[in-house]
Parts: sequence; structure tokens; C-alpha cells
Amino acid sequence: MKRLAAMLLLLLTWCVPCTARGTAAGPISIDARDTELGDVIGLIARQSGINIVADASVKARRITFRLNNVDAGTALATLAQAYDLQTHRTGNIVLVGDAASMNRRYADGSSPDAPRTEIFALARAKPDEVSAALLAALPVGTVAVPDKRTASVIVTAGALTVARARHLILALDGPVTGSTGGVNSMTVTLHNAKPSEAIKELKGVLPDSAIIADDRTNAVVVTGTADLLATAQALLGSIDRPGRQVMFEVRVTDVKPVDDSTNVGIQFGGTGFGAGAIAQFPYALTKSSIAINAQINALVQNGHAQILATPRIATMNNREATLLVGETYPIVTINQQTGFPTVSNVNVGVQLRVTPTIGADGIITAELHPEYSEIIGFNASFPIIANRKVDATLRVRDGETIVLGGLFEDTSSETISKLPFLGDIPILGQFFRNRASARQRDEVVFLITPHILEPNPPQSDE
Repeated sequence: MKRLAAMLLLLLTWCVPCTARGTAAGPISIDARDTELGDVIGLIARQSGINIVADASVKARRITFRLNNVDAGTALATLAQAYDLQTHRTGNIVLVGDAASMNRRYADGSSPDAPRTEIFALARAKPDEVSAALLAALPVGTVAVPDKRTASVIVTAGALTVARARHLILALDGPVTGSTGGVNSMTVTLHNAKPSEAIKELKGVLPDSAIIADDRTNAVVVTGTADLLATAQALLGSIDRPGRQVMFEVRVTDVKPVDDSTNVGIQFGGTGFGAGAIAQFPYALTKSSIAINAQINALVQNGHAQILATPRIATMNNREATLLVGETYPIVTINQQTGFPTVSNVNVGVQLRVTPTIGADGIITAELHPEYSEIIGFNASFPIIANRKVDATLRVRDGETIVLGGLFEDTSSETISKLPFLGDIPILGQFFRNRASARQRDEVVFLITPHILEPNPPQSDE
């Protein structure tokens, strides 16, 4: 139905007298809704009286195109600019086609609006890298061919696009700042941020085609007006500031109670409640870890505790850091349909994911995900893994220690030994049996101490 409605609209438009809609020398008006691109090109040709032919490279797609009282040249140029097309005039015939196809076919200067080809020699940059950067920054349809043999880039496009490519290549091929013909280029060298990540922060603030990331030289190339260059330099300067870092000292201990009446292996100075813990006092905060470490060291010496890991991990502000102290266990499964094996890995041991956020007052908000796992058996070659983990988000000052406890494991077992045959006699057999019960309890405790790492002050040149 849409196709039929569009064709009826075209027929009604074509039937309007030329005196009302425009002649070859006068303005034309077009109102095409959800119409094939080729039909719109034909409509411009019929309204203007110009011989316009759609090239085979024009893709079949439906567009909406409205113009009122414009000349045929403006209508055709607007259509070409909006849908990545290009025109080529031969005598009284205008050929319309895909920009890339037309650039390759008619880059011979045979008409005033024909694309041109220029060769740019490079002194420092690699041709393939410059070519990729040009294709990302210049309009769709631009042809940029790298030539490693002569260390150059061959560009085919319109006059304005070639002029812009010339200035981009000057900036990409070295730290050059220049202005020619109203086109300004500037290279901003970054010291802390990665160029490809820095331009993501500017997305939506500056035109995408005005900035190019050059990770090879750790710089960002900006082209545009003087005001745009000044804005880009100020924004990149704020993004390139050195970020603050946080270093976490982690101590993971397996604590066993001294006797059956002991609830926990160590006594905390303060208590609180966090998500995911199963004990009554899941975490505590202390300004000094000396007292807790002294208790743990005493438990280790008496055989009631074991140090599982003592790693350190540092990360940028608001960046997640992960660590694994253990091993990765591969699990192989066979796809029943294809028969091909699939390998998946399971981490076993001490794991920690932490994301710090440093506030303006120096307080650290730490998002913590500690986990301790171990293999306790196998089922048909698949490991049975016991997991103990907790998720918590806490606010702590620089140097304070976070104690994450409550990760208990309570195992009870009973062993029966008996004399053969005699132990199986009803009633009397109990005199020939020995029943022993055992109970094993332990708790995994994470001690996490964050430290803010201030950036080194700049060195003077004295």
C-alpha cells in the first residue's frame, strides 16, 4: 500500500502544469514521502526539464524529501549531500551516483564538478594509518589509498574535501599548526589520557569529523574554526588531567575458633551490617589495623588461623580492579548436537573486585566484591566448588581498615567403626561399634586498607 500511495503521489505531482510548479528556468517544489530514491531523482528531472540519469551504484532505499521554490541545481545538490551522492555532467546530461563510485570513475577533471586526485607524500606517519584516519574524518565516498612503496597517500574527492585532507595530513604527519584558505588545524599532545578515549568524552560536544585520535603520537588532531580549536583545546586540557589512584592492601585469613563456644576468631572494635554476609556482624571499620593484625598473628602462631593471601592492588579513581590468587580450573563439555568440545574456565581461590570513588572530602567510597572458593570434591569429573563471598559498599577514610567477616563454613561429620560380623548383630552389635563425631568451623576474614596515591608534583627545571 505504501508503494502504491507513493506512486500515486508522484503521478499527481507530475500532472501539475509546469506553469504552477516551475519550468526549466524557474523554481521547482518537491514533496516526496517514503519514496524510492531513484523515483525522487526522476521527479527532479521531470520538474526541471534537465536530463538526469541515476547511476547503477545508487542504492535502492526509501526517503522523504521536501523542497519548496528552489532551482534545479540546488535541489540536486541538496539530495546528493543528504544521501552521499555525487553528480557528473557530460554535455546536457547529469549522471547521479554513489560518491565513492563516481570518485573512482570520473577523477579526471573532465567537468567542473568532477572529483580530483592528489598525491600526498609522508615524512613520518605510516600511509595505512593516515588513510584510515582520513576515511574516518572526511565525507563518505572519499577515496584514500595508502601507497607504502612511495610512502604517500592518494586522495580522490571534491575540491573542498581534498583541501581539508591536505591539512589533516599535515597535522597527522607531524606536530604542525597551520592555517591556509580558512581551514585551521591543531595538534594537541596528551600526557595522561589516551587519545581514542579522550575523543569519546567529546562526542556530542564537538563534531565527530573535526577531531581525530592519533594513538601513535598520543595526540588529538583538531580541524575547524579558531573558536572550535580553542574550545577543543580547553576541553582536552581538562580531560588530560592526571587522575587520582587508590592502592588497596589486602590480607585474607582463614580463622578457626578456639573452642566450640567461640562465635568468631577475632573480636572487632566496631560493628555494622552489609549486604551479602551471613554472620551477625558482617563487617567492621577501624582506624588502625595494628590491633587486628596482632590478634591474627597470635592466632596463626597458635595454629588457629592461616594466611591465605596478602596481595596489593592499585587502580584509578572510579575504575574497577580485579585480582585472583589461586588457579583457573578448565571444565570441558561436549556439545551433544555437534560433538565438539567446549572449554570453560572457573577461578578457584581468593578473588577480589573493587571500585573506589574518591570524594572531595578525601573519603573513599569502596564497592567491594571479595570471594573465596575451593574445590571440595568432584561429580563425574566436574568439580564441586564451595563459595564464600560478600558484596558491600562502604565509606572509609584514607588508611582505615575494612574488616569483612562472617564468611563461615561449618562442617559436621560422624565416623562409625565396628568389628566385622559382630558389629552387625542386632542390639548386641552396639557393644562392638565405636561412634566418633567431629565438627569443623572456620571463617574467612578480609582485611582491606585503602591508601590514596597522590600524583607526583611536576619537577622544576632548575
